[in-house]
Formats: sequence, C-alpha cells, structure tokens
Amino acid sequence: MTRITGKKMGWLIRRELWEHKGMLIWTPALIGIAMTLLGGLLTFGAVAKTKVRTALVVNGEEITWGAVLNARAFAERKSVIVEAVANNYTYAAAPLFLALGFLVFFYCLSALYDDRRDRSMLFWKSLPVSDAQTVLSKVAIALLVAPIIVLAAASVTSLALILILGGVLAAHGIDVFTELARTPGLYLGPLRLFGLVPVYALWSLPTVGWLLLVSSWARSKVFLWAVGVPLLLLILMTWLSKLTQTDLQLHWIQQNVIARALLGVLPGSWYLFEPSLLQPMQAMAGGGPRAMHIDIFANSWSSLLLPAVWIGAACGAGMIAGAIRLRRWREAG
Repeated sequence: MTRITGKKMGWLIRRELWEHKGMLIWTPALIGIAMTLLGGLLTFGAVAKTKVRTALVVNGEEITWGAVLNARAFAERKSVIVEAVANNYTYAAAPLFLALGFLVFFYCLSALYDDRRDRSMLFWKSLPVSDAQTVLSKVAIALLVAPIIVLAAASVTSLALILILGGVLAAHGIDVFTELARTPGLYLGPLRLFGLVPVYALWSLPTVGWLLLVSSWARSKVFLWAVGVPLLLLILMTWLSKLTQTDLQLHWIQQNVIARALLGVLPGSWYLFEPSLLQPMQAMAGGGPRAMHIDIFANSWSSLLLPAVWIGAACGAGMIAGAIRLRRWREAG
C-alpha cells in the first residue's frame, strides 16, 4: 500500500512539473542565464575600467596588479579575501532567491483554482487518486521541489559567476583558483543552501496553507481574496483601535498574522518575523565574513526552537486540511 501511494505521489508531482514547467523550471533557468551573462559583462567592464593591468609606476617601470597581489607580503590578505568570497559567493544569486518567493506564491494561488477553471478536476477525480494526495502533491511542489530547483539554479549561477571573475583575474596575472580550490566554503556553500530547505518549508507552511485554502475556495479573483482579506483585517483592526482608543496589538497582528499569511514563502522570512535572530549575528560580525556565514546557517536552524514556527506550521497544516476538504466537496466550475 505504501509503495502504491508513493508511486501515485511521484506521478502527481511529475504531472505538476509538466503542467507548470514554464514557471517552475524555465523561469529559474532563464533568470540564472541572464544573471550569468550580465555578471560576465559587468566583470569585464569593471576590469577594463579600472585598468587592472597596471597598479602603479615606480621609476618609470610599470608594476602590475598581478605582481602586487601575488607578492608574498600580500599573501595573507589575499587568502582572507578569497576565503570571504568562497564562503559567500552563493549570495550572488540573491535575485533567484527572491524569485523563489514569487514562484511559490503564484503557484499555490492558482494550483487548485486552475483545476476547477479548466475542469481538469473532473478528470483527476475519475482516477484512483484521492483529494488529499492531489493537494499534498501541490504542497510538496511548493515546499520541496520548487526550492530545490531554484537552489540548484542558484548554485550553478553563483559558481559560474565566481569562475568568470576568477578567469578574468587569471587573464591579468592574478591567480585565485589555487586558493579557491583549497577553501572548504567553495564546496560547502551549495550544501548550506540545500540544508536550509527544511527550515524554509516549516516557515512557509502558513502562507502555503492560506494560499491553497483560498485557491480551493474562491470562484474568481483569487489574488484579490488572498491578499485583500488579510489587508482588510488589518484595516478593520486599525479602525477599531482608533475608534475604541484601545491597544489591539496591531504590530503583533501585522507581524504574526498578516505577514505570516502573505510573506512566509520569501527565503529568509524568519528574520523578518523574528528580528531577535539578527542579534547574535550582529554580535559575531566582528569575527569576519566566515563567522558571519556560518552563523546565518546556524541561526536559521536555531529558529526552529521558537514556538512561532511550530504554531504557524500547525495553522498551515490546518488550512491545508481545509483545502483538501473544500476540494472534496466543491462543485467543479
């Protein structure tokens, strides 16, 4: 039974990838290609503009940057710079991380609504596939598959950018590949990104649950319902607070209800919801870029010790259960 269920889930996930390959596969790939091309052009332009071939002229003799940076006196500083770059180069793909939030948001928003709109739900209901399996396959796409695809594109893109930079410097006599190859951060950077997928999934559950619930319920104007209801709640609470001259904890509602419902799919949103996570990072900032990078990874996992993530995850799971029930009873069309 477990094997059959697993095979059904596998086929359902493949179906989602096939139906949304433009959004889930081609969009990250094209963004990564565009970033690589733009990064290459900017690197070549910056090197040409700074005239990297000549560092200074002493007694009429030109001394190149390669000679300066490869000198023994500069070796320690050069190692620190290369290590900092190797430990943080994956952040060069930040636009892809931002794109992940938008991709997951709009995928969840249309996931169940589109099934009703094009009446494909009738076909899938005729197959031996339960509503729970169908909805959970969409949850798996939003919380696991889409992040892994985007992180893979981000890893390849950031690696391509650092190789372009290293190649341009090597062409001007500045060798950084030897130091890069010896730096563990070059290999651990992508692993740290993939290691944050469970953290991202748990913090994203409230938003994914809310969007799927609206997608399962709304007959039209899904975006307006998904965004408008939380904003209307905020407006009403603000009006009541001013009318009654009482403190209704508007900041708490804005941060723990509105923001958790709409912004949870943004990578790193746990720093937005729990600013206290930034305090240890700021305290360790004096330890250098390497300490800062490791602290980001450790801090993200330490956020799972906070009650807020588990309360939000429970609410998200409840809304997903509501989306399953609504899909089961909602009339097609």
